[in-house]
Amino acid sequence: MKIISKYSSLIFTFTLLATYIDAQNYKLNVTSNILIEEVVVTARKKEETAQDVPIALSAMNQEQLEILKFRDFNDLAVGMPNVAMDEIGTTKGTQNFSIRGIGINSSIASVEPAVAIVVDGVYMGVSAGMVFDMFDLESIEVLRGPQGTLFGKNSTGGVILVNTALPGDETRQKARLAIEGGGPGGTNNIMQYSLSGPINDVLKAKISIHRSDDSGYFKNSYDDSNHGQFKQNTIRLAFVYEPSDKFDLALRIENSDQDGSGPAAQCHLGANGTGCQSDDGAAVPAPNSTFDRNSLDFNIDNPGFQKSETDFITATMNWHLENGTWTNVFGKREYSLEVDLDVDARSISFFDAPGSSSMDQISNELRYSGSLTDKLDITSGLFLYEGDVMVWDNRALRGALYAAAGSPGIFLWQSGGGLHSVDQTALFTTIDYAVNEDLSINLGFRLTDEEKEIYLASINRNVSIGSSPPCSVPSGTCPFDYIDNDSWKTTSPKIGFTYNASENSMMYGYWTRVFKSGGYNLRNSVDLATFPDASPKADDETVETLEFGMKSDFDNGRLNWALFSTVVDDSQRMTNIQDPVSGVAQVVKNAGDIAYRGFELDSVYTLTNTVTMVASVGYVHSKYENLISDLTGDFIIDALDYALEVPRAAPLTYSLGFNIDGNLSSWRSITRLSYYHRDKSYYNENNQGYINKQDILNFGYDIYSPDGKINVGIYAKNLSNEVKHGGDTNLSFGGTFAPLAKGKIVGAELVYKF
Repeated sequence: MKIISKYSSLIFTFTLLATYIDAQNYKLNVTSNILIEEVVVTARKKEETAQDVPIALSAMNQEQLEILKFRDFNDLAVGMPNVAMDEIGTTKGTQNFSIRGIGINSSIASVEPAVAIVVDGVYMGVSAGMVFDMFDLESIEVLRGPQGTLFGKNSTGGVILVNTALPGDETRQKARLAIEGGGPGGTNNIMQYSLSGPINDVLKAKISIHRSDDSGYFKNSYDDSNHGQFKQNTIRLAFVYEPSDKFDLALRIENSDQDGSGPAAQCHLGANGTGCQSDDGAAVPAPNSTFDRNSLDFNIDNPGFQKSETDFITATMNWHLENGTWTNVFGKREYSLEVDLDVDARSISFFDAPGSSSMDQISNELRYSGSLTDKLDITSGLFLYEGDVMVWDNRALRGALYAAAGSPGIFLWQSGGGLHSVDQTALFTTIDYAVNEDLSINLGFRLTDEEKEIYLASINRNVSIGSSPPCSVPSGTCPFDYIDNDSWKTTSPKIGFTYNASENSMMYGYWTRVFKSGGYNLRNSVDLATFPDASPKADDETVETLEFGMKSDFDNGRLNWALFSTVVDDSQRMTNIQDPVSGVAQVVKNAGDIAYRGFELDSVYTLTNTVTMVASVGYVHSKYENLISDLTGDFIIDALDYALEVPRAAPLTYSLGFNIDGNLSSWRSITRLSYYHRDKSYYNENNQGYINKQDILNFGYDIYSPDGKINVGIYAKNLSNEVKHGGDTNLSFGGTFAPLAKGKIVGAELVYKF
C-alpha cells in the first residue's frame, strides 16, 4: 500500500480536476459510455453479452481497447483479478500465463500451457510466439477458471480469446506512429497501418501492417552497449465473402518475423548465498556479476540472439439457418525459432545455450449453435487437432568441473532435444434449458481422445569437447534414448445454473471436471538411472472446480463477483534441479494434489459525468493437500515439502483506475491513471526462485480532434520503475538466471484515421 500513499496526491489532483471539469457542465461522458457498454462475446461459442455468460470473465471490444490503450498482454493483465500475463523472458513471445494460480513456469515447447490462447477461433497448441503486440483487434476475452467443456485442450486455468478485426462496409484507413523509451538504453519505434473496405457487393478486404524497431531498452555494463534490440514485422490480410445472408466466409492470412538479442538477465545469489562472483572454483573472476533484484543492471558477455517466424492462416465459414448457425473453423500455424542465451548471466563464458525449435499445427472445428425449442439451446461440435514439435537444445559449459576442456575458449558441449507429436479428436455439447423465465440449467460434456508420441535425445547423453555441438536433432544425428507413445480417453462434464435475481442481476453457479493429458519433457538432462523420479513423462492431471458468482448492472456501472474452489489432482509441475553435470535440469512430473480457493470482484462505475472508475480485487489461497513427489530435493516427502508455497499463485491482486473526460478548446481529452498490485509469488517448486511483488502505476493523456480523426497521446507505464523478472532459476554451479522485463516506459503516439 506504500505506493498508493506515495501517489495519493497525484490521484487526488486528478480527481479534483475531474470534479472541476464536471462543474463547468461539460456533459462529455464519452469514456464512461464506452467503458460500461455491453460487450458481445463468444465465450460459449455463440454471440451474447458478457453479463449474460455464467462464468467469470473480463472482456473488451475494439473501442474499449483503444480508450484504455492496451498494446500487449502485459497491459491487459493490469485490472484483471487473479490474472498474470507475463512472458517467461528467456525467449521473447513465450507465454507463461497463469489464472487463479494455475499456470506453468517453463519455456519447453513440449510442456503444454494451462491457460489456452485461442486466436480467431483457433487453439494455439504451444506457448512460444504467443506474447505479441496487440494491434487491429476486434475484441479480447479472458475467461477465468477451467473451460474444458467447450475449449478442451489445456484450458485448466482459463482461456484467452483474441479476435482480430475484419473489414467493414466502408473504406477506412488508420495509421499509428509511436516512440517509447524510459530505460537507460535506446528507443522503440512503432508503425502500424490498416486499409479496409469493400471490393464489390459481396467481397471485403483488409490489410494490416505492424512494424516495431527497438534499439535496446537496457544497458549492458559489460561493454556499455544497448541491449534488448528487437525488430518485428507483421502483415495480416483479411477477407470477408458474403454472397447472401445465409452464408459468409472470413479468411485471415498472417506472417510475422522477429529478430533480436537474447534476454537481459541478472545473476542473483543462489540459495546458498554464493555463486555469482566466480566460475565454481576455477579462479576466473567475474566482477560485478551479482545484482540486486530491484535494479535493471546486468553484466553479460554474450548478448545472444533470437530469430523467429510465424505463418498463420484461418478460415471461418458460417451457414445461417432459421434457428441456428453451422460454423466451421480451420486453422494452420507454423512457427520456427533460433536462439542463443547467456544462461550464467555473468561477464564470463560459463554457460551458454544456443538452440532451435519448430512447431506446426493444423486444426478444424465444426459446430452447430442454435435453438431446438423455445426453452432449449444447444451448442455441439467436433474438434480435430494435429501438432508437431521439434526441439534442439545445446549447452556450452566450462569451468572447474570441465577442466579437461582446456583453454577458456573450449567448451564441453551437451546436445539433445527431440520430436513430439499430438493428435486429438473431441466431441462436445452444451445445453441450456430454461426451466422458467428466471431459472436455466446449464449442462456440458466433452469427450476427448488424444495420442502423443515422443522421440527424445537426452542432453547429457550427447557430449563432446570442442567448439561445436556433437549432434543435431534437425539433421537426425542425435541418437534417441527414450521413445514412447501413449493415449488418453477422457471426459469433461459440467453442470450449472443461471438465475435472474432481478431485472439487472444474474446469479450463477457450476461444477466442472476437466483433464489435461500426460506430457513429456524434450529438455531432459538428468541421468534417468540415477534419478528415476526424473522420468521425461508426466501422467495426466484432473481439475475439479466449483464456482458461484453474481453479475449486476446499474445505470452508471456494473459490479461482478465470483467465489471458487479448485482442486488439481496429480498436478503436472516443472521442477528445476541443480544438476552438477548439466548446470540445471528441468524435470516434468506429477507433484500431487493442490487446492486453490479464492474470490474475485471487478467493477466499472461512473463517478461523475466525466470520471469513470475501474476497480478489481482477486484473492487465491493455495496449498499442497497430498504430495507424491519430493519438492525440496532431499529425496523424501516430509513437512518441509508441504510447507512450500505453490508457484505462480500470488495470493492478492488488486487494481484501481480512473478515466477522466475533458475539453481542450474544441478538442476532446481523456486522462488515464491506473494502479495495479500483485503479491510476491514463487517461481520454482522448491521456492528457491521467486517473482517480486509488483506495484505498477500507469498514466496516459490523449487529445482527439473534433472530427475524431486525429489522436495525439502521451503515456507512461510502470512509473515507479518496478523491476519484473520472467523467471528465477537456480544453477548448480552458483547463482540464478533471472531474465529481466522492461521497467518504466514513456512514450508518445499519433493516430490518424482517414
